[in-house]
Amino acid sequence: MKKIILVTGCALFVFSGCRSDKTLKNQSEVLNDMTKTEVKVIVPECEPFLLKRKDDNLNISILLDLSDRIDLPRQQAKDSSYILSLAKEFNNHIRKKKLGLLYDKIEVFFEPAPVNTKINELANELKVSYVKGVSKTKWIPMTLEGYSNVPSQIYELARNASKKKGYPGSDTWGFFKNHVKDYCIEECRRNVLVILTDGYIYHEANLREEENQTSYLTPRLLTQLKLNNPNWYQEIVNRNLGFIAATSGLENLEVLIIGVQSQNLKNPYAQEILETYWREWLTKMGVKKYKIKSADLPSHMEKVIADFI
Repeated sequence: MKKIILVTGCALFVFSGCRSDKTLKNQSEVLNDMTKTEVKVIVPECEPFLLKRKDDNLNISILLDLSDRIDLPRQQAKDSSYILSLAKEFNNHIRKKKLGLLYDKIEVFFEPAPVNTKINELANELKVSYVKGVSKTKWIPMTLEGYSNVPSQIYELARNASKKKGYPGSDTWGFFKNHVKDYCIEECRRNVLVILTDGYIYHEANLREEENQTSYLTPRLLTQLKLNNPNWYQEIVNRNLGFIAATSGLENLEVLIIGVQSQNLKNPYAQEILETYWREWLTKMGVKKYKIKSADLPSHMEKVIADFI
């Protein structure tokens, strides 16, 4: 967020009082004209030395897809391991920095926010900000402890809530439209958004269609698109299929997507189609650096995370 300071011309005319009335009158007229025009001076949100090193200031946002994909306990275990790997890589980065150069943060988001307030409280425990004056010796173990234990608690609460009301879906499209710029992008940091998802997007509050493009994609819709043939990509191009761009101007955001999995045994191209939908969508919104990875063993994903971060 940039701060704007309004500067007037008043200080330019503070001189000695030894002036003629005519001169003072002329200066007064000029001053009045100048004060009518506001000069906007853009001031960065952080110190200049931090802005100069912005690529070394990590801002990691983790968006969790708490839809029915987490029904299986093994998905909870995988996601928890992925999240812990992110925290470890974040802390490895912190260890290498001098105390005076700390300007890094990591946090977790959901969309929509769960009704269960306990889930939101737990998510707040995962909001960690390292700035000048913070003790690395104290905070690094605390960060690892939180990211080791809290994610599994969040998933348990989300699953228990779903037994009563069902999953409302994960509004990933809405998160990009309404929140990604405010929550995940800062001027003085390198902004990385990590999304844990199976690749499908659906939320009843954001079901939009514009010609052949949509704000959602479900296994059923993927089947209805009839892309079960070797020419599936050309059909996507010819029919202009894909996600509707939720926003634009995301050039300062890097995106890592983990866990994309079609689970469609009848369409051998489903996985590639899902990844194409995401790739085209991110590109349309301005994202320049991204990586899309299918579900894999946490031990294999560690290297992917380390390389990207």
